Amino acid sequence: RPAMSIKRGHSESETATTALGEGQANGSSNGAVLSHHTQANARPYGTYQEAHDALLSLRGACSESEILETGQRALLSACASELPSAVRQMGVRLAMQLCAHPETDTVQAIEGLVRALDTAEPSVRCEIYQALVGIHELKGVMGTPHIPEGTRRALDGAVKRDLNHSQHHLRSASLLVLSAVQGTASDTAIEAMCRYCSDSHPKVRQAALGGILQQHMMGVGLAVEMYDDFVVATKDDFEQVRLVAMELVWAISSSWPEHPVVIQQHGTIEIIRLLDDAFVKLCDMVNDSSVVVRQRACAILGRFTEVSSRFLAQTFSKQVMSHLRRFVPRGRGYAGRNRGVRAGQAAIPTPKGDADVESEEFKLLDSGAAGAFVHGLEDEYQEVRDAAIESITELSFASAEFSAKAVDFLVDMFNDSSDRVRLCAIRALVAIGRRAPLQLTEEQLSIALSAMRDASASVRRGVYNVLSVASLAKGEWLQRLMDDVRGCLERHSEDQLDVYRALASLGRTHTQLIDASFVRTLLDISEHYLNREARIDDPVYAGNVILIMNTARGTRQRLATVLPDYVFSHLPYLRDKYPGCLPSNIADSVPEHLAFVRQMLDRPQTDPSIAKLSLEDARTSQSVAFGHLQELLSQAQAANRSPTLPSLLDRRLREFEQLNKSNDTRVANSNSGHKAVANYALQVRHALRIQELFNSEAWRQSEIISLAAKIMYGAYELESRFLGLDPRCLLALAYLRVFAHTVWLLAHATAQHDPKLVERMHGELELRIQRVSSALHARSVEAPELDALVASLGSKGSVDGTTNNTSLPNSALMQMALDFRPLAFAPRSHLQHTVARLAAAPSLTRRAVEFNHLFPLNLSLSASLEWVVRREDVLVALRLPEQQAVVLHPPPSSLNPLCPYHWALEWDDIPASLPLGSGESTAINLTIAQRQKADIPWSDSFIVAGNALPETYRIGDYYKANANPALLHIRIEISNKPHTVAVNPVEFKPLSSTYTRG
Repeated sequence: RPAMSIKRGHSESETATTALGEGQANGSSNGAVLSHHTQANARPYGTYQEAHDALLSLRGACSESEILETGQRALLSACASELPSAVRQMGVRLAMQLCAHPETDTVQAIEGLVRALDTAEPSVRCEIYQALVGIHELKGVMGTPHIPEGTRRALDGAVKRDLNHSQHHLRSASLLVLSAVQGTASDTAIEAMCRYCSDSHPKVRQAALGGILQQHMMGVGLAVEMYDDFVVATKDDFEQVRLVAMELVWAISSSWPEHPVVIQQHGTIEIIRLLDDAFVKLCDMVNDSSVVVRQRACAILGRFTEVSSRFLAQTFSKQVMSHLRRFVPRGRGYAGRNRGVRAGQAAIPTPKGDADVESEEFKLLDSGAAGAFVHGLEDEYQEVRDAAIESITELSFASAEFSAKAVDFLVDMFNDSSDRVRLCAIRALVAIGRRAPLQLTEEQLSIALSAMRDASASVRRGVYNVLSVASLAKGEWLQRLMDDVRGCLERHSEDQLDVYRALASLGRTHTQLIDASFVRTLLDISEHYLNREARIDDPVYAGNVILIMNTARGTRQRLATVLPDYVFSHLPYLRDKYPGCLPSNIADSVPEHLAFVRQMLDRPQTDPSIAKLSLEDARTSQSVAFGHLQELLSQAQAANRSPTLPSLLDRRLREFEQLNKSNDTRVANSNSGHKAVANYALQVRHALRIQELFNSEAWRQSEIISLAAKIMYGAYELESRFLGLDPRCLLALAYLRVFAHTVWLLAHATAQHDPKLVERMHGELELRIQRVSSALHARSVEAPELDALVASLGSKGSVDGTTNNTSLPNSALMQMALDFRPLAFAPRSHLQHTVARLAAAPSLTRRAVEFNHLFPLNLSLSASLEWVVRREDVLVALRLPEQQAVVLHPPPSSLNPLCPYHWALEWDDIPASLPLGSGESTAINLTIAQRQKADIPWSDSFIVAGNALPETYRIGDYYKANANPALLHIRIEISNKPHTVAVNPVEFKPLSSTYTRG
């Protein structure tokens, strides 16, 4: 074996082999790669600052030789007993960081760290244990046969010695590495950890309980005898211990739900299930002094879907119910509360709120656990209230009786001071109501109607959804609701469509309440006089008609004798104006003498802006719109363009987009060539807007940069997502990128940014123009404005900056930008459009995914990819809560071919490292993209980013970014909409980070 250790006299570091980069005895490939870099003069780090600087340097790009040298010095520092403890600890951290490198020999790194345990001080040994746990979590090598038996025995012996050490942080660190030493899932490790659950120090107790929980999550069963120890731990003085203990109480109760638990008090014995007893114990944790514990307790309660109904009902009552009390027989002469202890003696009064120790009954449920959800909903912290609402929602699905009681408390949360809590309560009620209609009382209806005056639009929309799944018992209540709807439509006209959809649902579920008298009162119809025709644009009148017309078919036919004829004549307009708010069979309710109205309702809707066309008409309309776009593009290529061309192009683009959105999907997806032309027309419209800005007296630099970024990205998107473009179309897209590069450079040159930056961008623009010009000449395509620019770009003075934005320099670049004419773009009709279709998400996400910012969160994504040529180009982009974008490559095993150029993406462990946020619920957006190779990687990547280069920009960072390989490609989104995952931060610290070093 090629040793890389450094001889340093008789120091203990002589025994440590700097294994990072060494090959195994059988010729490991990783070791072979770096073995020829052996440094004979490697020495340990002398000071803490030197080692710290080396750790910081690992964040940048390092060569293999630098990694090898750093690894050698790191292990030498860890083993050198003459060095200070701080330096040795930093050496251990360096070794752990280097193990993440693919060229590092992890096995020999572990051997070196284990040898360093012999001479290390307690603080250094703690650091080594932490490093071994980190390496094991990263590469999972501790339980594999690659670790030599001697190293395993040495580590096992060291851990056993340190488990009995007097310093608590060393015992805690030993427990963390114990499971890795004993195996991935070991019963022996759990037995050892159980002995430390009652340790004198809370950090050790937390590490022991956390290790047991981790082993259980790996598949090791928990003995039912541990239950009492876990319950005792829930009363621990240390917050982190109580948090882990609650998780273990749930874990063991779910493993042994039917195990009998004996409750014995005052000579009376009661037997209940372990699941019920665990539920009672966790209910009591809702009154904990720590807000984090209370939040976690409320969240865990939602998992007890199989708990007995008698305990479940008690969570909404602060007084212990009679069925949870047991009579205790007393001897002769006993007198209860305030009855006198013995004859002739005065009774000692007992305060009403205190426990009565002389009561003739004992309770299966502690008084503190009674009304657990009431306490959670009344908590002063909104995080606790949110968790209580989420758990109530989950438990409501398991018990109809509990659901009926929960509605009253959830409706009362409409008065909460927090918008977030009100929205959470609304989502809970909607989820419950979609399973069974909400039976609202008059008081609950009043609270819901008052919430329609909320200043938050999201809350108001949520209230409308609640009303749409509600059930009212009396017609007076429905009339009151319509009166409040009238005021809501007057105050918030933007909520009109949401209100109408709620009224349509109410009409379908309250047919029995909408009779002739109700309709006359609602529409103000007289039985004896002629009625004035209502205004068809009156929003209140439209809502009333929608409510009435959504009743059952038989009810509508009976009401036809009550309704005036003008109501039926308004139905075609209302159906087209508010799609989805009237039933599809509405024509059956129209009286026979209004045959023309029936014909209008039976006829397909013909307005393309608001309704779906027939398949033949849709294809005809799309062909007409496409012809208009081609005509306008021809005008854009002419020398003399009409000044109205930009506005006409905007109008035709909107028409074409509306047709694709509203019509049959067979039409929208039938001709990808039309889509490509429409996308090209959109980029031409951006170019026309830039020319308008250049021609104006005062133009905005930021808008020009933004439009240039859109053109550059749009040209690459067309080339990436439309397969089958002919060379002339690709040349037209390359010419668009020349224009985007030119205007971007002009915008920055006139703002007097860094001259080196402008010079480099100018040189790459010259290279781009020469390439495109050669390609144009090869295909005999005329572009006179580009030909005039080729000679001028030889001089770097063609881009002369100026501080006066109102009088731009008369340069060749500016002339080219003003004279730009797009090339002809006429693709073949049989193009293939690249698209990623994400799997449909659940209709309502009730519980957010919990995460801790110190641990990566594993997400899942399913999608079907169509017309993707190379699997290696597929990317998954994550938009984190702090607007940070993370791009990941899916593993090859997650992409399975369905047919040529079609793939199925199934990725269940997408790592998402979330930052420490504000503690409020947020969301992560996942999108699918593919890479497109850039023509000029450095410039194009920066232009697409749309960076306006503020004055404080450090140009050194900009040039350093040139080494980033991601700049070689442009990321093109291919998913039509993102997949959103709601996440909820967990505030308590994870188990492995509780140890305080040194």
